[in-house]
Amino acid sequence: MVNFIFGIHNHQPLGNFGWVFESAYDRSYRPFMETLEEYPNMKAAVHISGPLLEWLAENKPEHIELIRSLVKKGQLEIVVAGFYEPVLAAIPKDDRIEQITLLKDFAKKLGYDARGVWLTERVWQPELVKSLREAGIEYVIVDDYHFMSAGLSKEELYWPYYTEDGGEVIAVFPIDEKLRYLIPFRPVEKTVEYLHSIDNGDESRVAVFHDDGEKFGVWPGTYEWVYEKGWLREFFDRISSDERINLTLYSEYLARFKPRGLVYLPIASYFEMSEWSLPAKQAKLFVEFVEKLKGQGQFEKYRVFVRGGIWKNFFFKYPESNYMHKRMLMVSKLVRDNPEARRFILRAQCNDAYWHGVFGGVYLPHLRRAVWENIIRANGFASTGSFVRDIDFDGRDEVFIEDENFYAVFKPAYGGALFELSSKKKAVNYNDVLARRWEHYHEVPEAATPEEEDGDGVASIHEVGRKIPDEIRRELAYDDRMRAILQDHFLDPETALEEYRLNRHIELGDFVTGAYDYSLFEGGVTLERDGTVSGRPARVEKSFRLAEDGFIVDYTVGSEVKALFGVELNLAVHSVMEQPEEFEAEKFEVNDPYGIGKVGIELDKKAKVWKYPIKTLSQSEAGWDFVQQGVSYTLLFPVDGELRFRLRFREL
Repeated sequence: MVNFIFGIHNHQPLGNFGWVFESAYDRSYRPFMETLEEYPNMKAAVHISGPLLEWLAENKPEHIELIRSLVKKGQLEIVVAGFYEPVLAAIPKDDRIEQITLLKDFAKKLGYDARGVWLTERVWQPELVKSLREAGIEYVIVDDYHFMSAGLSKEELYWPYYTEDGGEVIAVFPIDEKLRYLIPFRPVEKTVEYLHSIDNGDESRVAVFHDDGEKFGVWPGTYEWVYEKGWLREFFDRISSDERINLTLYSEYLARFKPRGLVYLPIASYFEMSEWSLPAKQAKLFVEFVEKLKGQGQFEKYRVFVRGGIWKNFFFKYPESNYMHKRMLMVSKLVRDNPEARRFILRAQCNDAYWHGVFGGVYLPHLRRAVWENIIRANGFASTGSFVRDIDFDGRDEVFIEDENFYAVFKPAYGGALFELSSKKKAVNYNDVLARRWEHYHEVPEAATPEEEDGDGVASIHEVGRKIPDEIRRELAYDDRMRAILQDHFLDPETALEEYRLNRHIELGDFVTGAYDYSLFEGGVTLERDGTVSGRPARVEKSFRLAEDGFIVDYTVGSEVKALFGVELNLAVHSVMEQPEEFEAEKFEVNDPYGIGKVGIELDKKAKVWKYPIKTLSQSEAGWDFVQQGVSYTLLFPVDGELRFRLRFREL
C-alpha cells in the first residue's frame, strides 16, 4: 500500500477583477468543494489565500460555511501561507511571521489549528526555516525539484525529510512532479497506475500532489473535462476506495511516520520557474538545452543538474518590479510599529504583480496598480520629507521629494527623469508603466517542461505551443530604455510619429539615459546635463517643483544643432485604449476613469504632441495578451540655439 496526499492551492491576486473571482468560484472553487462533500471518504489538504478568503467571506459566506463543515468532518486539512500570498523569501522576517499568523488566525475561525505551510510559488530559501518555526509551523511543502537540486534521486523522493538552519528544524514534503502533470489532465487510470507502480511494500512511502485549484475548472478546457465529463467524481471515487492507496493528510502522516532524514535544500522553486526567471536570451538557450537533452533521450538522466534562474532574478529582469519591491521594503520599515498602516503594506506584498511566468503577473496593470495603491496608502502614515538615497539598490542615488499631496522620485543617473509620481489623494503612481520587452517565448513555441506527450485528456497550459497572430506581430516594438516622466529627446526634424512609436527612430542626443547633475531646493530639484547632439555640445536644465495639484517644471535647452526637442511623459493610462495621434496644443487633458483619473498638461507655448499607446506582448493561460501598459505623450519644440518653456502637470 502507498500513502497518497492530495492537496490544492486556491488563490486570486490582490486587485484582480471581481468578475474573475466570480468566474473562478463558479468554475472551480464551488463545484470542487461541493463534489468533495459528496465523497465522505475523500479528504484533501487545502490552502486558500487571504485575498480569496476575504472575497469569499464578503461575497460567498455559504462557501466559508462549507469549508468549515468539511474541516469538522475531517475531510479538509488547512495549510496556510502568508495571508496576502507573498513570496516569503522576498519580505522581511517580521513581515513573514505577521503574514503567516494572520492566516493561521483565519484558519482557527474555520476550526483548524494549522501547522503546515504551502510555500508561495515554492520559493525556498534555507533561512526561511527560522521564520517558519517562529510562526509555529512544523512542516512545509515544496517541489521534488528542490530535492533533486540537492542531489537526491527520484527514488529517494517518496518521503518527507527534515531540513535545518541555525539549529531550527522543520519537515519538508516533496510534491511529485509527475502527479502535477497527470492530475487532472490525464485519465484517472493513469494516476492510479502510477500510484500502484510506486507501491513496493514500504508502508512509509508517500506520494504528494499539491497544486493550483484553478486546474480543476479555470484552466482552458478543464471545466468540461473535470466536471462535465466526470473526471473529478471518478477520481474521488477511485482514490478513496482503492485498497492499495492509503489516502492521508500531512498531519496524519507525520503522526504515524518520522521524516526519513536530514537534507539541505538550495535556493529553488519549481522547474518551470527556473526557465521563466532567467533573462530572455538565457531563457531561450535554456529551452533549447532542455529540448536538446530530450531529443538525445538524456533529459531524465541528467535533469537533476539542469538548473536555470531563481525567483529573485525577476527583480533583475524587470527593473520596474524591482523598484516597486524596494519601495515596499522601504515603507515596511517605516511603518513597522503602526498597526493601521501594516495591513496596507502586507497587501502590497502579494506576489503576483512582481513576476511573470505563464500568467500575466507583472504585465497586468491592474495587479501593479493594487500594489502601488497599498504602498502609497501605507506610506501616508510615515512622512519622510525629501532625501537622497539609493532606494532600489542599483548603486545610484534617487532623489525623493515629498509634500502634503505627492511623492516624486527622480533618477538623476538615468536621464534625470521622474520614475515615480505618486498621488496621496488618488493613491496612484502616474508612472506605473512597463517597458516593451522581448520575451523568449516570442520565438520559442513551447516551454521547457518535462511532461510526456500524451493525446489522452486535456492539455496543460504548459504544453500548449502558441503562434503570435500576424496583426499583433505587425504592431510589436521593443524598448531599449525604461519608461519615465520628463525624459528628454533630441530628434531629427524629419522624424515621424510612426518611427518614434515603434522605436525605429534615431536619438541625436545622449540625454535619455545619460546622467544629470542635480541640486535640491525646498519642494523641488534642479537637474542639468551638458551632453552632445550629433556630436556637438548641448545642454538641458530642468527645474522641478511640486505644486498643490501636481508639479511645475521650467526647461532651458541649448543646442548648436537644429533639432526637435521632446519631453516625454509616460503615464499609466490603463482603462482607456488609445490610438497613435499627432496634434498641436498649449494644453490638453488625459482622462483614465478607472486608472489614474483625469490630469491636465499645460504649456506656456504651443507644442506638437505625439501620443501613442505602449503595448506589450505577454503569454497568459488564455493565450496572448497584447496589453496597454500606459500612454506616451511627447511634447515637441524646434530648437536652434536656446529654448525656454514651462510645463505644468495638474490633477483634475
